Amino acid sequence: MNANMLFAKLVQHLTNYNDAAVLWTLLKERADCKEIGVSVNEISGLQLCSTVAPKTVHRTIEKLQQMGFITVRVQHKSKTLVTVNREAVLDLLNQPLPERLPACSQKTFPFLDAWNAQLEAKAESNDQPSD
Repeated sequence: MNANMLFAKLVQHLTNYNDAAVLWTLLKERADCKEIGVSVNEISGLQLCSTVAPKTVHRTIEKLQQMGFITVRVQHKSKTLVTVNREAVLDLLNQPLPERLPACSQKTFPFLDAWNAQLEAKAESNDQPSD
């Protein structure tokens, strides 16, 4: 399992990109090991490259808290303190997913083969020494 697969599994289990992206970010920042200070603007702009709006990050944090995946403490005029409930996330990830789902499928098909060939050719051309 790597970080990309973890994100794909979170998307499949939570069926929501924003929920998965915010939870993945909190896990990446080790909030499952210690309480961390976060700001919605930092998560939105820096961590998620502005792909999720700050208001959406705020709503997602509230939703993840209601779902039991995180604990939140708000300090006045300070960052929000967040801890990930590691056991709850592991319980979620340990639930089986149908093998036909995109994050689980081992299927190959012509588009994927063509894309892989293109990526391989590009990598080879980048490895060629220039004269």
